[in-house]
Amino acid sequence: MGTDMEDDKRSPIGSDEPPLKQARLSKGKLYMPPTNEELNQLRETENLFHSSLFRLQISELLSEVRLKEKRKRIMNIAAKELRQILLKLPEGKEHDIMHQKWLTKSGFQVPLNQNPWDVKGKFHFLPPKEATIIGSFTSDTCVKPDVHLDMMVVIPKECIQAKDHLNHRYARKRALYLTVLAKHLDNQPKVEDLMFTYHHGNHLKPVLVVTFKVEDCKLVNIHLHPVPEEGSFKVNRFHICKNNIRPHWYRGQAAVGDQVEENQPSTPFYNSTVLEDLTMKTNQEFLMQQQEDSSGVKEGITLLKVWLRQRELDYGYGGFTGFIMSMYVTYLLSQRKLNVLMSSYQVMRNTLINLTKSDWTTEGISLQAPEGQPHIPTMSDFHDNFDVVFVDRSGFLNICYSVNSNTFQRVRHEAELAIEMLERIDLDNFESLFMKPVPFHLKFDHMFHINCTDDLITSFDGLGLSEQLIDSCGDYVQTCLPTILKILGKALGKRVRLLQNKLISPPKWYVTSSPPKVPFTDRLTVGLLLDPEYSSNVLDKGPSADLAEAAEFREFWGEKCELRRFQDGSICEAVLWAAGGTMSTKRLICSKIVTYVLKKCLGLSKKNLDYIGGQLDDLLHMPIHIKGNLPPYGTGEEQTLAIMNVYDDLCKILRRLELPLTINSIQGTSPVFRHTEVFSPLPAKYKHVEYASDDVRLLPRADKPCPVWSPIQKVVCLLEGSGHWPDDLEALRRVKAAFHIKVAELLNQNKLPVQVQPTSVLVLKDGYVFQVELAHTREIGLLKLTKTQDGMVKMRDTEQSLALEKEIIALPKLTSTLHGLQQQCNSFSGTVRLANRWVAAQMLSDFVPDIAVDLMVAHIYIAPLPFKVPGSPLVGFQRFLTLLSTFDWSTSPLIINLNYKFTKEDLTEIRSRFTKERSTLPLMFLSTPEDKFSSLWTKRAPTAPILQRLILLASESLKVLNKQLENSDGQDFRQIFRPPLDVYNVLIHLCQKQLPRQHQAVDLRKDTYIPCYQDDVESNKFPITQFDPVQIYLKELRASYDEFALFFHDTFGGNVIGVIWKPNVFVPQQFKVSHVNAHKPQASAGQEMELVSNIEAIVEDFRILGGGLVASIEVKS
Repeated sequence: MGTDMEDDKRSPIGSDEPPLKQARLSKGKLYMPPTNEELNQLRETENLFHSSLFRLQISELLSEVRLKEKRKRIMNIAAKELRQILLKLPEGKEHDIMHQKWLTKSGFQVPLNQNPWDVKGKFHFLPPKEATIIGSFTSDTCVKPDVHLDMMVVIPKECIQAKDHLNHRYARKRALYLTVLAKHLDNQPKVEDLMFTYHHGNHLKPVLVVTFKVEDCKLVNIHLHPVPEEGSFKVNRFHICKNNIRPHWYRGQAAVGDQVEENQPSTPFYNSTVLEDLTMKTNQEFLMQQQEDSSGVKEGITLLKVWLRQRELDYGYGGFTGFIMSMYVTYLLSQRKLNVLMSSYQVMRNTLINLTKSDWTTEGISLQAPEGQPHIPTMSDFHDNFDVVFVDRSGFLNICYSVNSNTFQRVRHEAELAIEMLERIDLDNFESLFMKPVPFHLKFDHMFHINCTDDLITSFDGLGLSEQLIDSCGDYVQTCLPTILKILGKALGKRVRLLQNKLISPPKWYVTSSPPKVPFTDRLTVGLLLDPEYSSNVLDKGPSADLAEAAEFREFWGEKCELRRFQDGSICEAVLWAAGGTMSTKRLICSKIVTYVLKKCLGLSKKNLDYIGGQLDDLLHMPIHIKGNLPPYGTGEEQTLAIMNVYDDLCKILRRLELPLTINSIQGTSPVFRHTEVFSPLPAKYKHVEYASDDVRLLPRADKPCPVWSPIQKVVCLLEGSGHWPDDLEALRRVKAAFHIKVAELLNQNKLPVQVQPTSVLVLKDGYVFQVELAHTREIGLLKLTKTQDGMVKMRDTEQSLALEKEIIALPKLTSTLHGLQQQCNSFSGTVRLANRWVAAQMLSDFVPDIAVDLMVAHIYIAPLPFKVPGSPLVGFQRFLTLLSTFDWSTSPLIINLNYKFTKEDLTEIRSRFTKERSTLPLMFLSTPEDKFSSLWTKRAPTAPILQRLILLASESLKVLNKQLENSDGQDFRQIFRPPLDVYNVLIHLCQKQLPRQHQAVDLRKDTYIPCYQDDVESNKFPITQFDPVQIYLKELRASYDEFALFFHDTFGGNVIGVIWKPNVFVPQQFKVSHVNAHKPQASAGQEMELVSNIEAIVEDFRILGGGLVASIEVKS
């Protein structure tokens, strides 16, 4: 489609006409009281919208997605010209339906899979009786982009014979009619292109897509829908309980015995396909009549269509199309639940509310006219034959005949979320409702792909679907889909909130090509929206063994079912999916259920099932050997729980200490306490290669490899207030040191090994090392005291005071909040650790604060709309990459509403101040309730180049990951965790044996050392903690060469350091003695002496500084 543009009303460039001047309002008009219409708009805005901005956004959206008048005029011209061509087409000769060489020899293919081939009847082409514009264009509810015009082409009744309702005859004639139209139109000069497609993915309903050229070479897409002339068929001939496809004909068998229709299975799908054509004109007229004089209703329908399209629900076979939504709005108008005076917002909101309250799977709705035809199907007839029921004006057609119950429940679910969005004040509900796409892979926590193979076909007899396969004319995927979803829904039960198949866009093909085979997809994709409360249950408890339901339970679950006695004494049927196991195993219980049930009920082999759920779990798994009673290392949750238990015991001991001042609060501040440590720390219970220097600690050996990484866990203890604290900063610190000595003595009495430091106490408990730091807020106040030039003392924020405040106040609060978030959402830890692992793998963890990553992931969980809270780390990580790559960091603050403390006024103030002060604020601005306006955690980083690089990497990683998840079999999911090294000027390769975290690397080498942890190793001596030679080396490099280069490294086992020269390195400088460092003299073009960077010497310095650690250095030209 061409771009829709309004006529430019400005004077053209170069014209002699003066530019139009803006009219000035007189004072009287400027200050005149508001009119009644303006008052009504203000009142409506106050009552219905959260803000006037939302109303303006809706108005702007409508102006963008609706067709402009100029475009409408062009489309009308195209339709008028095409209509004239169609009505003047010449009459054709009569042919047998089966004899099609007269058509195919000219290169055109019939757009229908003609199976079985043998069909009786004659085909005689006559020009259309009429060609009329139908669809959303006539009601002005088209939604850009991909706008097309629908045209109903009426097949004369003379083309229809007496028995054409039987055995696909009408479908064949309809397809042949389309092919003849294509043949004639191919010779028209204004016809740019001709293609076939399926109407809403129904393979029995091909339509001809005509790309028509009008004035100024504008192109218009027109879909031609052939329908029989009124009176060609009796409508009740296609009653949904009647048969119009004889089984013996379909199977190629001779008619045997009594073949009366009453003994034949009904064909509701085929009948509905034909009824859709027979009732098209009636339903179109009814739709136009109801919406004729209401701009509010039309705009409301347009908004609802945008809402559906953003959720990928309005296309393909089984989609909840824009036509269904338009008819539902018409139904609500007829029921007086809407009225024509409502605004677009009222229509949209009330429609969504009514949608959430109605269930068409159990109580269908009907638009049937009171004076309807006789012998119409009853509502129970419709419910017996279809999952979802919405009867049209004629009373014969179920508009939702192709929609399954799971898709309808998804629509209701989305409507509930939409109402929730409209009622929330703490988020941009317009953005969530209309602007954010909701793709299938981000909506569902788990997915699986079923390869459409012979396994499905052979399962039809066992599932009792042979008759339905005849009705669907061979589309075995769509035939078995509702049954598969019902079986899975029964098996998964409470574990899933929602289960839905992915809708497939209908194919398009050229008129000279053969139609795609049926089914036209070779794979079926189903999404699972998990319920976190039940999804990882390892046991399914069934009915009591003495109840009648027990037999059905046993039959369904087969060999998996067993009798078990429960704690309440009851003996029930049950299914056990995992005995114990790690959290990563429990997260994939649904995978075991789906695999087992599809194998048992459909005979589906494992090779034809591709389950997507835990593909990235290996990135969080640390390859270690464990002996004894230590918990197994899955994805680290068990180790985090273990250290939290040890930490809780330490807190109890600290609170019992008899100190001069009471400890008000104790809070761990290391990442593990907020469940964001990528690799959860293990106790130092491994075979040490260090030697004991004294009775309390170990030291490394020069002749041995680097010791295994053992981190320190920091704990901040905030003391109570007291007037006895000194007013001098140095004196206060000495008092704190005395407190630390006292704490160490008391902990030693509790038989805990300790080491005293002036600012903290190191405590060894159960193999973990904790750094206990006592703190008091008075120290912050003393650090803020500054003297002015005239000797006055003032309180001002200083670097030291802000750093201390962050460490002892802000960080403990944030850690506690994120810990609470993990308790509510058990997938938060896995998601945030994957995000931090990815940032580190791109060698950017030193430039992007890990807390900034934690907060971004927290935002995904606190404000998930238009999604639900992520139910798996995989989908949470995908949403993190989406947020990072699509959020507008330059013009918007990312508001993380921790504990939902923000008020409406807070949100307004944050956005207002951000806009005013944007130039002075950090590039990545994160606002939390405890830090509204300063973005404490991102003040210094990331810088503009780093943020730009991070966004680019996130965008590309997301593309790669999504493509891999489309077919995960044999994919290398570590690919997006391998950094591109071609951007670096110098690569410093490190010696493997000197890397303490080498076993945490993305890719392990043959010589990677894998530590062995065992619970019988003595752990009363302090291990070597926080010792990473690479970090020490990086610190020296940055201290010495920060003005020349940037240094990048993967903290978690990276064996290479990337170096990028800063742009000013290659700019010659004026010769000065003070600038000689790392430079060499060089004569300029004017024979003046100047200094240039000595790259060779700098690289050699890298090698010398890293003696024993650097294996080799690679310099790129």
